[in-house]
Amino acid sequence: MASALDASVTLEDVLTVVAAKRVPLAPELAGYLVLEVADGADPMGGAVEPRSVFIGDEGSVAVVRARRAEPSAQDAEASARSLLARLLEAGGSTTPALTATSRRRSTGGLRALATEIESALIPVNRAAGRRALARLAREVKRVTQGVGRNATASPVSRRDEPRADAPAAPTREPAPRHAERWDEPASPLLVPD
Repeated sequence: MASALDASVTLEDVLTVVAAKRVPLAPELAGYLVLEVADGADPMGGAVEPRSVFIGDEGSVAVVRARRAEPSAQDAEASARSLLARLLEAGGSTTPALTATSRRRSTGGLRALATEIESALIPVNRAAGRRALARLAREVKRVTQGVGRNATASPVSRRDEPRADAPAAPTREPAPRHAERWDEPASPLLVPD
């Protein structure tokens, strides 16, 4: 499983790249991501941290972390709600239902949170959500690896930059004077005698 995790991106990577506006994140996709976290996290495992959530190229989401002493179900739910709020903020757009879900106090654990998110995402289409998560993971990976259209921070691409060893561009002769009006000739007419 280590190789699958190595090929994945973390939620921490997603938050960084989305907050930098390098990859867009729709609010519904943030909801699907936290829904997968709520389904995959240990309800008694304590707070969910972004660096412990892995998103695979196929759209799978895994929550991996070491056990801690005395974690509570409220910690897991509160941290998942906090992750939803952070994703919505980083993405720059939201929906009223998802915003309300992210701001609500703990209500009864991760299962209750998953039910709230499903209600906010009506109609729920988990297969489409996983396909969108797979695209998100691939785009974030491209940015973090410096590959693809969103990889460069500068708006100027390398092919537009002048090379140091390139010859200077040739200068052009000024264009001939054109008529300023449609009825004036651009050059004097030669009339034969």
